[in-house]
Amino acid sequence: MASPIRTLVSLSLLALSPVVAVSPGATTTTSGGNALLGLPLLHLGDIVYEGAFRLPDDTFGISSLNYSQGPIAYDGSSHSILIVGHTYQQAIAEFAVPPLVVSTTLSDLEMATAPLQTFATLLDRTTAGNPDELDRIGGMALVDLPSHGTVLLANAYEYYDAPADNSETTAVLRSPGDLAGSEVVGFHTFDGGAGHTSGWISPVPTEWQAELGGSYITGQSSGIPIIGRLSVGPSAFVFDPSAFVADGPVNVPTTPLLDFSLDHPLHTDLMNDSRENDLWTHISRAIYGLIVPGTSTYATFGYSGGHESGVCYKCVQTGGDGSECGGYCPRDASDYALYYWLWDMQDLVAAKNGEMEPYDIRPYEYGELPALFPSTELGGGSFDPATGLLYLTYQRADREQGTYSNPPVVAAYSFQAVSGLDEPVPSEAVIRNVPNPLERSTSIEYSVATPNAHVLLEVFDSGGRLVRTLVDRSQSQGRHAVGWSRRDASGSELPAGVYHLRLSVDGEPTYHKMIALQ
Repeated sequence: MASPIRTLVSLSLLALSPVVAVSPGATTTTSGGNALLGLPLLHLGDIVYEGAFRLPDDTFGISSLNYSQGPIAYDGSSHSILIVGHTYQQAIAEFAVPPLVVSTTLSDLEMATAPLQTFATLLDRTTAGNPDELDRIGGMALVDLPSHGTVLLANAYEYYDAPADNSETTAVLRSPGDLAGSEVVGFHTFDGGAGHTSGWISPVPTEWQAELGGSYITGQSSGIPIIGRLSVGPSAFVFDPSAFVADGPVNVPTTPLLDFSLDHPLHTDLMNDSRENDLWTHISRAIYGLIVPGTSTYATFGYSGGHESGVCYKCVQTGGDGSECGGYCPRDASDYALYYWLWDMQDLVAAKNGEMEPYDIRPYEYGELPALFPSTELGGGSFDPATGLLYLTYQRADREQGTYSNPPVVAAYSFQAVSGLDEPVPSEAVIRNVPNPLERSTSIEYSVATPNAHVLLEVFDSGGRLVRTLVDRSQSQGRHAVGWSRRDASGSELPAGVYHLRLSVDGEPTYHKMIALQ
């Protein structure tokens, strides 16, 4: 007989640990319809790890994935990703996505096979040349254009734009199925400034398109040289991609929803001299942002540093190798982390309607994004609306393919926009654990929707064997929590791996995944 855990594993969730700071932020009533006003806000515990895969370190044509730049674009028609390889070449290849494996151990993950398309450059092939000398791909997206079919939009920027005079932002690769031979139109120019619009590109959910007046968002942030040209915090500009049907470079209108400058940064203490800035420093960088479908959240992901030790410029770090860092860096060499910032879409709509300034908005939640793999930097992201999966690249995370190898690991996440543990009792049971992934212990939080219900909370291992019963009694309606120290019924510590919680309330089960780290 099949294990109930194996049979119903697709119903379970893996929420990430909310090591998080919360800012109340303004919530503004806008002209949006009642349906938009009623959408929930996403929280870190609603971000679900669905698995990951590895990429080979071999050279394929003119480049490899070692020291990869990181931006990706998911192609749902072929279940593949287009990814930017080594920083020096800025070339793009296509890899089929292998089966996702829910694990944080590299050897457990499936390895992608040889690419469907080998690496081909793009920045040196635009029809109008490259007068701004753009040398980094900032973000990509596959977009369907009327009468043109699917094209690849690729944003680009100059890494060291000393005079801060770049204006061009975007190239259009007309035939993504022919990376090496396709015409590349551009460079086009986004309104809003190249340093504010030349990063990620993400789709706007259908329910938000009429309110925002566009179907895609482009953004960028500081964290690279010449901060005065950049958005000093994650940005969001909405646009209509139909402008890209032109046969030559055009200026593409945008509407700012979220944007910062050096005069109006997300946080004023960028050096963190106060040691109280946990929001945004000189080292912070966002690499992807999207409006999460079914929510009122614009979610941005990246990395940050200097929140504990402060920031210095060309200094010798504590715990470093004794050499001077090349620019801004944390005073302590270990003071880096993956990071996330969540924004209320009602605030962004208020900015669009002129009721708020785009630089006055603050995230309602932000903090460290638990790292599933050995990396303190994300390189790029891509969201697939059809499956609801967000793909993020963990930079230089795979060092097990050779002495000098370091291709990224691609992790997939989904979003479970539930707020039952923060709001009045929901109509059905909700469960999550904090932190997750866990090391030695975790707090399991759950809700009971009916009074005097019989609650059975059990822990199973990956083979479906019961290892611990945590609760077996009647409980009152409302929220409850119980700790688990990663031990079985005999008191023995359990090994690293995937575990499953089963919460049964009056016999109705709800399932949830947990990952225990080494």
